[in-house]
Amino acid sequence: MGVLFGPAAWWQSNLIAACPEGTILPDGSAIICKAGGTAWIVAPRNTEVQSQWAGGQYNSQIVGNKCCTSEWPGLESSAISYGLNPDDWFVPSSSQLQNPGYVCKSKWDCFCTVGSNGYWSSQDDSTNASRARYVRGVDGQLLCDSKSQSTYRVRLFRCVTY
Repeated sequence: MGVLFGPAAWWQSNLIAACPEGTILPDGSAIICKAGGTAWIVAPRNTEVQSQWAGGQYNSQIVGNKCCTSEWPGLESSAISYGLNPDDWFVPSSSQLQNPGYVCKSKWDCFCTVGSNGYWSSQDDSTNASRARYVRGVDGQLLCDSKSQSTYRVRLFRCVTY
């Protein structure tokens, strides 16, 4: 095993460029998709949380790539305790979670944790303010449920250029 020197961004982008999809990175995250110089990375399964929807701040019109991890109960502290910088990660929108999230699910350690019904997206339901969108783990179908439902999980992603 070699020693890495220099800025983390340099070696990280070179590592990601050299590694195939499915590679587990040194921080425990995994490369799930690579295309056109962009890699989708999913946080380690140990960092995911099961909770109610974050609530209030997001809707289908304003969701961006950097949804606040601090809005989700326990998610930010889980990432920090695992050594991840929460500012580098986001909770994906429903379309991001479906593609490439669902499309590349074979590269995850498991898309849907055993006993879980699926993963919350960062979007609420534009037709009903008391509901939010989630992606069912079994088949990747986009559905909506009550924001107070706590049977869904939340997992962090990030996109890295290489």
